[in-house]
Amino acid sequence: MKYLVSAIVIYFAFTGSSLQVLILPESQRYDEAVLRQNQLAETYIDLVSLDIEVAIENLNVQLTELDSLRVVFESRLLKSTRVNSVFPILDKFCTTSLLKVITLEAVNKYNNIGDKYQAHLIRLSMIGRFPDFLDFLQALERHEDWILIDDMIIKPLERDDYARYDLTLSVLVAKDGKK
Repeated sequence: MKYLVSAIVIYFAFTGSSLQVLILPESQRYDEAVLRQNQLAETYIDLVSLDIEVAIENLNVQLTELDSLRVVFESRLLKSTRVNSVFPILDKFCTTSLLKVITLEAVNKYNNIGDKYQAHLIRLSMIGRFPDFLDFLQALERHEDWILIDDMIIKPLERDDYARYDLTLSVLVAKDGKK
């Protein structure tokens, strides 16, 4: 009986010590690994949700910027119902820049720009000195409406400082206001 009790005590001592030395540390490492995995999963979810929020915020900033650019673009469209209304402006720019107008006429042609806009073409020919032509270009660039240069041909004349300037201009208009 004494040996049986001793065997049981030794069995439980051996089992207890092996539990303490071998099984419990591994069990604790397993629990720590599971806890770390759960924390990483939560961190990943937090990062993904933050990235989505940042992406949405960036898109909202870009939309605001594009809306402001659209407003600027639309504010520079020709406001008149007739494309010919830009002729006095072009004539004034030429006169102010000391250029002589030879031809100023609408070309019965337009280009669609997307679904909402059109570019109506105007032919302008003038004669003058190159510095005066640069003044004309500067006035054209500063004008509040879109008057764009589609094509330009410069032909020097017999006098070295004079040339003929043949321009094809585009005037941007909204499609709903037929010109």
